[in-house]
Amino acid sequence: MKIAIIHDLLVKLGWAEKVIEKLLEMYPKADLFTLIYDEEKVGNIFPKEKIKFIPGITQNIYAFFKNQRLCLPFMSRWVESIDLSEYDIVIASNSAFVHGVITKPETKFIVYYHTPARYMWDRTNEYKREIGWDKWIKLFILNWMLKGLRMWDFQASQRHDITLANSSNVAKRLKKYYWLESQIIYPNVDVERFKKEVWVDFQLPAKEYYIIISALTEFKKVDISIKAFHRMEDKNLVIVGTGNYKENLEKIAWENVIFTWAKYWDELVALLQNASGLIFSWEEDFGIVPIEAFGAGKPVFAYKWWGLAETMIEWITWEFFEDKNWVDFVEKFRIFDENIANGKYNAWEIQKVAEKYSQDEFERQIREVVGL
Repeated sequence: MKIAIIHDLLVKLGWAEKVIEKLLEMYPKADLFTLIYDEEKVGNIFPKEKIKFIPGITQNIYAFFKNQRLCLPFMSRWVESIDLSEYDIVIASNSAFVHGVITKPETKFIVYYHTPARYMWDRTNEYKREIGWDKWIKLFILNWMLKGLRMWDFQASQRHDITLANSSNVAKRLKKYYWLESQIIYPNVDVERFKKEVWVDFQLPAKEYYIIISALTEFKKVDISIKAFHRMEDKNLVIVGTGNYKENLEKIAWENVIFTWAKYWDELVALLQNASGLIFSWEEDFGIVPIEAFGAGKPVFAYKWWGLAETMIEWITWEFFEDKNWVDFVEKFRIFDENIANGKYNAWEIQKVAEKYSQDEFERQIREVVGL
């Protein structure tokens, strides 16, 4: 059986890329396709010689501008040009376009949805503001383009045989936008990695601190946590990550907020293991970082609604704030901090919660679906 695995973009090492890494471990003879590839950023995990990316307009635009958003008008047509006719099984890891590849009728086509493209659907207005195309002629052009993309996106969603969702929240979105029923398979999390003690030769950023691990974009709302810590100068916040909003966040941060660049290996594990707890204050469909925190035995302070309520067990793994405008953030965080000081959370119980999202459980369920 010949297998193809296809992923929208390989331009960063995020949680979606961890799914691809696991799939390639499970099916080492599979061919990997992608629309855009950045060897400098992902080459250690996904070497260029292992990838069948398609040299063409999307790759050329990205190589010149280093901005995948400029490729948006060309992605739907380019994904349909990929020849997958020789494959018996195609597995698409989809956040935007690769559910639109064209396969033969006899090919088993499976799509694992991280999400429908949110800038086409429920986060369209935020996307317009973030890229500065929310007024006048730019708004008209973008509205026209997104209308066409939504039509294509719906049609593309009807092409596959098996629909998988990474959480119940994504499953609801697939039902609403594509009219699709889906099976939920939670993403693989390397829980064991965060359980093991590590030693790294670097100085911790503070003696006691809370931690945020995130891409630094406007959508992640990290600025809300920073402003909350303005009112809690006795507490330290360490922010691990990078992104186009990092400079803006640094400008508003006080001395008790410390930035580090993105960490991926033992340094990340050490930073999380030595933190008092994780802060995850934005809306998310699933959220792998909180599960990694569970693996390290750390409690999480998070926004109650959306996908995180699916994975967290109240009073065992987390405390929460409920107001969508973060009005109760500081009040609820003080309770969280006091509970940690009083030893309310049991690291072993937290780690037990993480086990249902393990690498082995993900592999078992995927193999059942693929049949191999």
